[in-house]
Amino acid sequence: MKRYVGIDLGTTNSTISVAHLTVRGDIDSKTLEVKQVDEKGNNLTQDRTLPSVLYIDEQNNPYVGKFAKRMAGVYPKRVIREVKRYMGESVSWTMNGTDIRPEIVSSYVLKLLRAQVEEYYSGEKIKRVVITVPANFNFQQEQATRTAAVLAGFDKEQIHTIPEPTAALIDFLNEEKKLDATARRLRFDGKKKNLLVFDLGGGTCDVSILQVEERPDGGIDIQELSISQYTELGGIDFDKRVTQYLLQTKLLKNHLKLKTQEFMARYDDNVKLRLQENLLDFAEKAKTFFSTRIENQLRISNREYFDCKDEFNHLVYKEMLNDQLPEELVTLLSITKEEYDKVIEPLMYQEKAKAGHSNIEGPILNALKSAKLGEMKREDIDAVFLVGGMTFYPTIQERLFDIFDRRIKPIRTINPMHSVSRGAAVYHHMLDKIQIRSSDQLTKAEDSFIIPEVVVSNIVPNHIFIDVVGSDPVALLEKGTKLPFERLIEDKFFVTGPSDREDVNAMQLDLFTAESAKSLNMKKLKSAVINFKKPVKKNSKLVLKVVCNQEREVSVKAWLKEDETEVIDVNIGAHEFTDEEKDSIRNQLEKINQIKR
Repeated sequence: MKRYVGIDLGTTNSTISVAHLTVRGDIDSKTLEVKQVDEKGNNLTQDRTLPSVLYIDEQNNPYVGKFAKRMAGVYPKRVIREVKRYMGESVSWTMNGTDIRPEIVSSYVLKLLRAQVEEYYSGEKIKRVVITVPANFNFQQEQATRTAAVLAGFDKEQIHTIPEPTAALIDFLNEEKKLDATARRLRFDGKKKNLLVFDLGGGTCDVSILQVEERPDGGIDIQELSISQYTELGGIDFDKRVTQYLLQTKLLKNHLKLKTQEFMARYDDNVKLRLQENLLDFAEKAKTFFSTRIENQLRISNREYFDCKDEFNHLVYKEMLNDQLPEELVTLLSITKEEYDKVIEPLMYQEKAKAGHSNIEGPILNALKSAKLGEMKREDIDAVFLVGGMTFYPTIQERLFDIFDRRIKPIRTINPMHSVSRGAAVYHHMLDKIQIRSSDQLTKAEDSFIIPEVVVSNIVPNHIFIDVVGSDPVALLEKGTKLPFERLIEDKFFVTGPSDREDVNAMQLDLFTAESAKSLNMKKLKSAVINFKKPVKKNSKLVLKVVCNQEREVSVKAWLKEDETEVIDVNIGAHEFTDEEKDSIRNQLEKINQIKR
């Protein structure tokens, strides 16, 4: 029996869901509780969210989840977190003499989630999975995610990916379909709807514009029109701003009566790191407290936040700092919602953001400007759909309502923390029925083509260029291109190498992403490498073939123009783990299972 599993591999938290067909013929999805070591490190506890945090103790035992997150405030140098921001990059953390890459940290998270779903299915081995990624991840970030899944034990050929905003929308539409038509929050009325999906998670702000249409047979077509540029902005950035405020104003100015320089000189790095983690924990709890308290009061009074937002400014969150800090730092801290909202304003407004810093308005404007069908205006958007844990905070909802001129109230899922993995599981269930085709093929009547319940048409999220010496950069991928696609690049590349060599065994292709080929604002990616099967003369003409499938998985092949028989697979920047490294990782991953049991 096939199992349908969806994973939201988040920056700060991850979830896993399963889907199955009910007796009514509906697809039902369920987020599983994940067993993990509790905050005190003594017992196992269960929670539907798994903190994406790795802690490795002095005996080299790995822990993922609540205990690992708690240890960030005790042994911060033994904790690795927020690795999603480094996926696809050449970075690592050294722990007990071993270098740990982002793919390895993510593999620990995925391994624990996989173990949980296998326990749910009575020990059955699970190899198939759909993992969500930010819509604006580049192909190297996606490849690193797939590598992590392979290290965690999933089958390389049965790992699928889907953009996080699309997954959350699928979950929402799947639940809406179960309701009476009069109770649905999104009504199509036979028309196409332009939905702006605003995904503000733990570490990224992802904005997609999706055109959604309900077919006469009840199925749904989802076509990506635009994806915002990659933006590192999420709940952790809000927490860090509040942490800085708590440190400077509440602790140094009001409590210790110290200047920053005096504080820095008085305490060593370990104390400062421990304090930082404790303040981050306080900031996160304050945000959750305000959100939950307001949500409860609104439900009891049957009102909407947009109509009475000022009533909640007086709410106060209080907590004593951790007693493992020096005695003079252990104090009762408090913050009001009004204070909290004032502190985060630079992340909420374009005009209040510091130069070069991200804010939630920027990705929205970028997505509207770069739409595939031409620049869109705010009035072209029919609905705003909120995804990600940070959108549970009411002030975010109010700001989105304001950005769209208070014309359309944002739609929220019941639980934004779980909707992404739930949608991924539903999509996994539909994959067996979905035949991915380009949009022009979908309009053809073919007896052999069974129309599935949902058709998802993706696009390339960002431009990727190859730098060419002495010439203009060449586009490897072009933003907005409908998937799947393939292309040949001819007469653009020649074999290059050191000046003192006539022939070479390999050459490097320098890759970067930018809004345009000649943009001054570019981000360099890891270089692609062509390893020739035998020495090749310099200046020989090269042909490149680029293939990108529906799930944005990119492959590149190369050959000499005068000899098409020697086709070479090009490493496009993925880190290749040796067999020895893989064995070492598997041995470490097994320790998690032993601790879990």
